[in-house]
Order: sequence, then structure tokens, then C-alpha cells
Amino acid sequence: MNKSITLLIILLLASSRAHSNPTLENSVWGRAAASAGVNVATLYSMAVQESGMRWRDGTFRPWPWTLNVNEGKNGIKAGPRRYASKEAAAQALKEMLSKGVTNVDIGLMQVNFYWHGHKVSSPYALLDPKTNITVAAGYLKSLNKHNVSKTVADYHAPSNPARGKTYVQHVKHYEKIIHEKLK
Repeated sequence: MNKSITLLIILLLASSRAHSNPTLENSVWGRAAASAGVNVATLYSMAVQESGMRWRDGTFRPWPWTLNVNEGKNGIKAGPRRYASKEAAAQALKEMLSKGVTNVDIGLMQVNFYWHGHKVSSPYALLDPKTNITVAAGYLKSLNKHNVSKTVADYHAPSNPARGKTYVQHVKHYEKIIHEKLK
């Protein structure tokens, strides 16, 4: 994605008013949400739950240069990591992969490379926000059981209903905040 599109997405996300702005609905968030069969606020809330952090401007938003190692090995410890740039995240991902660590969640939507890496040309493609959101939406669409809560739960923990239920509660919490800010 070119820098102007990335900047546009970041600027859109920076404003709480952006969630009701037609521009957001017509952005990658809106297109991906429509494709997945979920509300754009649901998709965005999932991103906040997956990679949210407090930005310098005081807002709490998804951070695109987030990696989470699910199973550490070969000197790479399990756990989340935030990087200052796409390049720094790519370098860290390169090191992880070179040490055989493939169970890594990548980017805004924390797309798991082990399970979904075949959907992209390279693991680094998942550091591109548009690609990350699009792959996540495709996975959501494949899970869509016409029950949004079940779909969202299965996105996070398809084999662990208790973890999925907790995840849905967090996502709904963020959705509520988004809807309150729109009033």
C-alpha cells in the first residue's frame, strides 16, 4: 500500500467521528467488513482487541506493527511485541521465521502465519494493513455462521469456546464505546 493510503487510513482511525464517516465505510475497513458479513464497527473493534495500544495522541487504536509469538522456541520467547515501524516488525519477523517460529500473529488483525500464511505471497505481506485486514475478513467470511458472536468467537479461538466467549465480550465492549462516541 502506498504511503498516502496508509496515512489516510491512520487519519481516518484517529478520529472517533471517522467511524460514522462515509469515507470509512468506503475504505478497506468497510469493504472488508461487508465482505465478511459483519458491521464495520465489529471488524474495527476486533482490531482494537487484537492489536490496540495507546498512541501518542492519547487515542487507543490498533497498531499495525504488532507481532505475537504464540509458541516460543530457539531463543524466541512467547508473547506480544510492538514495533516502531513496519521495517522493524519485518526484521523481527524475519528473525523469528529463521529460527523456526511460525506460530506468529501478525499486524492489525493478528493474522496467524502458521494457519493463514498460504493466503499471502510472503509473511511480510501481512504487515501491510490492507492485506492484513483483507485476509482477516476472508477468514471471518469462511467462519460466518450467520451468528456474529459465534463468528467473532471462532476468529479468535475456534477450538476453545470459553476463550472465544471472553473475546466476544471484549469486542462488544469496544463496539459499545464506538457507538457511544457516535451519539
